[in-house]
Amino acid sequence: MENTKITMENLEEIVKERNPVRVRELFDTHNIVDLAELVGELDIRDAIFVIKVLAKHRASELFTYLSTEKQEKLIELMTSSEITNIMEDVYSDDIADFLDELPSELAKKILAAVPSDRRAEINTLLSYKDNSCGSIMSTDYVELPLQSTVEEAMEEVRKQRSVAESISYGYVVASEKLVGTIPLRSLLLSPDHAKLEDVMDSKPVHVHTNDDREEAIEMMRNYDLTMIPVVDEEDDLVGVITADDVVDAIEEEATEDIHKMNAVVPVQTGYLETSAFRLAMSCLPWLLVLMFYDAISEQVINSNQTIVAAFPILSAFIPMLMGTAGNAGSQASSMVIRGITVDKMDIKSIGLVIWKEFRIALCCGLILFVVNFAKIMLFSSGGTVAIAFIASVTLFLVVMLGKLIGGCLPLLAAAVHLDPAVMASPLVTSICDLISLTVYFALARTLL
Repeated sequence: MENTKITMENLEEIVKERNPVRVRELFDTHNIVDLAELVGELDIRDAIFVIKVLAKHRASELFTYLSTEKQEKLIELMTSSEITNIMEDVYSDDIADFLDELPSELAKKILAAVPSDRRAEINTLLSYKDNSCGSIMSTDYVELPLQSTVEEAMEEVRKQRSVAESISYGYVVASEKLVGTIPLRSLLLSPDHAKLEDVMDSKPVHVHTNDDREEAIEMMRNYDLTMIPVVDEEDDLVGVITADDVVDAIEEEATEDIHKMNAVVPVQTGYLETSAFRLAMSCLPWLLVLMFYDAISEQVINSNQTIVAAFPILSAFIPMLMGTAGNAGSQASSMVIRGITVDKMDIKSIGLVIWKEFRIALCCGLILFVVNFAKIMLFSSGGTVAIAFIASVTLFLVVMLGKLIGGCLPLLAAAVHLDPAVMASPLVTSICDLISLTVYFALARTLL
């Protein structure tokens, strides 16, 4: 069993036997993450059996790795005492994250089953605003008194190892206030009689509960930390953010940005786990907004029917001009959004962005002007020099405008506290489409 990879067929066979010993042996000899993936595919009654026969700490660990959908089904079928056993070894922050995804009646069922002291912790975590450091922190950490010696601190680490989410760092407190941090490695290498205040880092990097979680991500990346302490408004230590919390936050932030950049209202659950109706409702608001906005472009075309009737070839270049303008704007907005997220650009950078995008647009626009002019003259039937010039000049101008608009809009959005990701492809494309049509027909009316 130890040297063979478990398959769904093996697992189902073992579970169907209803042999608790074999199930426990299986979980002792295989990776819990791999097994959780398979348990997630089991019939709910079989999954309940597995949870019930495992040791309490093992069952809790398995539960945390299951999908939210599977967890929800299990909670529906569990008794209060079974929920209490499962939740006893699940960290408070994991319970809070789980409760955020549950219907209110199931959340109440879980809260009623956990001890009152843990319930208070969980409610505190749930009270922090979404996407704040407080909402993703863990309250299970190693706390060390300032006046301790290294030997006494090591004894504290041993006492707290079963409840702390990680013992890689100890957090030194005086009157509940964070005064220092010390990695376990430093504790192990320091003399037993040394005072903790002499070997700790007395200027600990930390974040506040109300800081955006992106602040924690940025600080952990800058300082190469695997954990970062969280303090409240009075600088009392209230929690820590660990690397796994940050990985989850990065995934959620990336998912949210991808949705916003593609005009989708963000959803927290996975694509396959989310119903088609909910996904449709996520897409629909922006589709409606953009449809009405694009109706303005439709009006621009309708109001220029006379010149299109006189020079029908003009209509042939409309898709190319609109597409290129939108693409130019989207390219610029994507690069600037990344700059805002990674390089901490803000509205003060707008002058630099305009100058850079101007040079980028000038280079791209001139090349596109030459290529498009040659293409029309060589391959477009009925393409005159005047038509080729109008289409190519329009192309040059809309690339210039698209790049500048796409570069500036995310910065302006950030300046008024909107998510810059909103100013991405669909919205920028629609704006650039309208501009390209307006410029194109204005030139055509003037020069033809």
